[in-house]
Amino acid sequence: MRNTIKEFIEPTNKEKSALWKEAVFVFDTNVLLNLYRYSAKTRNSLLEAFENFKDRVWIPYQVAVEYMNRRCEVIYETVLRYDQFKKEIDSFTGKAVEILRLTSNDEEISDLQRYLFKWLDHNKDTNLLVVSAEEDEILEKILTIFDGRVGSPMDETELNKLKEEGKNRYEKSVPPGFKDDKKKNSPTDDHNAYGDLIIWKQIMSYAKEKKTGIVYVTHDQKPDWWNIVKGKTIGPRTELRKEFYVETNQEFHMYSMHGFIHTYNKMNENPIDKSAVDEVIGLEKSDLVNREISNHGGSLSEKIAVLEDTIQKIQNRILRRQKILDELKNEYSRQGNVMPENIQLQYDNTILKKQELEKIYARKCQDLSILKNTLHENKGL
Repeated sequence: MRNTIKEFIEPTNKEKSALWKEAVFVFDTNVLLNLYRYSAKTRNSLLEAFENFKDRVWIPYQVAVEYMNRRCEVIYETVLRYDQFKKEIDSFTGKAVEILRLTSNDEEISDLQRYLFKWLDHNKDTNLLVVSAEEDEILEKILTIFDGRVGSPMDETELNKLKEEGKNRYEKSVPPGFKDDKKKNSPTDDHNAYGDLIIWKQIMSYAKEKKTGIVYVTHDQKPDWWNIVKGKTIGPRTELRKEFYVETNQEFHMYSMHGFIHTYNKMNENPIDKSAVDEVIGLEKSDLVNREISNHGGSLSEKIAVLEDTIQKIQNRILRRQKILDELKNEYSRQGNVMPENIQLQYDNTILKKQELEKIYARKCQDLSILKNTLHENKGL
């Protein structure tokens, strides 16, 4: 009976421990990109942990491509956070002058402003390792860790076949990736929609070829990867376990970054510092709350409030990307230089991302209009 329903049985701690010691570790795109978002202490701790698995790490070609396509966007978004916070300091001190009826040249306000700017500059110098795409120490470390440990790309025939399979899988809500079905830009540009499925297929192909179990570490918390019951994450989707075992005859397990660190600390003599754990958990919780908000039910008024909040966040993301585009364009225009090929590629990708967000923004605004009209009609009854 056990083998017949194998995918439904959670592995024991002993089985997880054995897989941890023997399997190949595969990290998803967001795990790599979040290294730019963490503080220096957390980032260095995680990179050191990755290096400890250097002989047993691997990433699919699709992960490498997604990482490189989004790297510059994440770099400049992170840099812009500091610039935005400087404006918040000016706004805060200005509000203090207004509310407390102080003069703009009040000595205490000036001291406070200088202190906040000094603190921000220190935080930036301490934690912001990468400020431009050309000088990227994180990229260099990732290239070293995964040197010779990146999969091969699928050829056009394989990709077309996979996308046809993907259409059928998504219609039946077969994981992974069916939650990304709406990411298609056009019939000929659907890598965003099928990215997770491409990664999944490449992982299984590697496991089958190398005859190895896989531990997949992902920041993705969507239910097309995880078996979530009453808000509690149990483990990988049972469909994924079954497909992996049938295709490869190997074991498969998944960890969130929090789960990875928790297990790493139990299995290693030099644990990752608690502050790093707290930071990772904080980022995971933030993303989880955002996902829950976007899926929130409740009354029409609640839905409208949630949708308005979502629209504001999308608008902010559009503005951030536009600022990235403007700054890149102005930087090279001032110097009279043509953008290097890799920067031009990132510039073009940022435009595409902005266009995607603008389409989502338009749809959300339309949904908001419908909800508000419905609420108005209900009140008239």
